[in-house]
Amino acid sequence: MTEENGGRRIVDFGLGNAAWGLKKDERREMIKTENPVERGKSEKGEAAPQAIAAMIRESRETGQLLSEDEIYRRVVDQQLLLSSGADSAEEVGTLLRKLVDESEDLQGMAAQDGSRSYYSSHFMTEAYARILILKRSGPRRVFAEIVRQNSAYYPRPVPLNTFTQPPFERTGEGIRNDLEQMQAEEEYRDIASTTTSSSRVLLYSTLHLETDHAEMLAEWLDVGQFENP
Repeated sequence: MTEENGGRRIVDFGLGNAAWGLKKDERREMIKTENPVERGKSEKGEAAPQAIAAMIRESRETGQLLSEDEIYRRVVDQQLLLSSGADSAEEVGTLLRKLVDESEDLQGMAAQDGSRSYYSSHFMTEAYARILILKRSGPRRVFAEIVRQNSAYYPRPVPLNTFTQPPFERTGEGIRNDLEQMQAEEEYRDIASTTTSSSRVLLYSTLHLETDHAEMLAEWLDVGQFENP
């Protein structure tokens, strides 16, 4: 259940306050006779979702997604789970699904191999998160997919130095080596380059842009739009 409090969304994980409906003496008796084992389980049940949510939000400090495997490792190390073995992995998966469903900012994203990672939309956009997922497939796949998407949907070529900036962070030499390898692989034969009158190199996909059109767009993006504001 969720409720709004001063513009913030509060998630209730079933930690009810039924005991506060009792009289003072009854509450004292309830606390005195409570099973310590059950109390410990209740405390763990409350701490785990709060800790997981904090982990995901704090991952903004590294600018990275937090994988489900890493979340599982941390909560096991902190002994926050009620179950053990295979059941503990299922418990973490259930907690994560509940957190995503009931919070306004926590999001999950699946990679091609089926693994899932998490982030907070308060600190990271979905587009940025998708690039981080794509990076796990290697730099050549990242270059190809980013270039194809830009050629298909905008359409526009992509400046080569884009890939030296976050979240790509490749060196100039690394990019040149990657492009040389891509030219020799059939999978990337559609990735082409064009050079503007200011000697800037941009990439485009021949699957979505014809060469003349790509050259015109590149010249406009790099030179024309600044000369003709």
